[in-house]
Amino acid sequence: HLVFAGTREDEFAMRLEGIKYETIARKGGGILRTVAMTRSANEDELFKLAEERLRKIIHHGITTIEIKSGYGLSLGEELKMLRVIDRLKKSSVLDIIPTYLVHTIPRLMKRRDYVDMQCEEMLPEVAHSKLAVFCDIFCDKTAFTKSESEKILKRAKDLGFELKIHTDELANVGGAKLAARLGCVSAEHLIYSTRSGIKAMKKAGVIPVLLPGTSLYLQTEKKPRIKDFIKYGLPVAIATDFNPGTCMIYSMPKIIALACIVYKMPVDMAIMGATVNAAKALRMDNRIGKIKQEYDADIEVWNIDNYRKIPYQFGEDLIKIVIKKGKIIYETNN
Repeated sequence: HLVFAGTREDEFAMRLEGIKYETIARKGGGILRTVAMTRSANEDELFKLAEERLRKIIHHGITTIEIKSGYGLSLGEELKMLRVIDRLKKSSVLDIIPTYLVHTIPRLMKRRDYVDMQCEEMLPEVAHSKLAVFCDIFCDKTAFTKSESEKILKRAKDLGFELKIHTDELANVGGAKLAARLGCVSAEHLIYSTRSGIKAMKKAGVIPVLLPGTSLYLQTEKKPRIKDFIKYGLPVAIATDFNPGTCMIYSMPKIIALACIVYKMPVDMAIMGATVNAAKALRMDNRIGKIKQEYDADIEVWNIDNYRKIPYQFGEDLIKIVIKKGKIIYETNN
């Protein structure tokens, strides 16, 4: 969620005092607060903010990044965000994959009316703009219901979008099974997903994308079923979920460490989650995610002698060189 204006460190402090995310959202905080701040920024301001974040991200070894909209909610504001993402895509050395995110329901609008507006007006216009490859939706107890999500994602699929879903983060809403039924490329969060939901994802080829940084920020006691993902052979990806509300971490080395520490993920699995399996979640595993002949030469040089030191020494900046398509795009002075 790289394109946004404003920060919410006060909400972070409130959660440390025991106030729940859902309570903060009901009182005017949460996603809708970032929506208001992002709407108040113009396109150039959003571009400059995101461009600076991208520059920092490169130092942490990221060479391919998915960027989502979702803080606009209206057609005009969502297209503004997608245009910013398109400008970043054209100006950056990184591969940038744009996603249209149906994030939440605007204030003062009825649920049914907004779902209808997405299906009848917004999705067709976004499809016509050709500014997004994927359509994503937040399907959870404080966001869209399973039936609302299914309606929107089916419409998106008819319009030619590849599908993703944020789901089962705050409760088991059946999102994993919905992802399987609709043929989503990936499903994110999955903290409350059941064993049967995980098995359905495996059968349908849905890539699970786990977000340990968000779990750390929200201090969730519940964790995803890592052992079941391993048992049923799902290629688990991990990601930052970088956003102003619940994870201000854009360092993938730190996310690898948190996958191990917070989720008790094996080191090999975490590294694969950040590379080859992350590429699968973007339908790009035919050219990135591996050091292999005829793949893009997206390579990093680390100042370590054992890959297990990546999570073990996660307090250090261990990356020495970042190479994108065979060219050095970052190199440390030391």
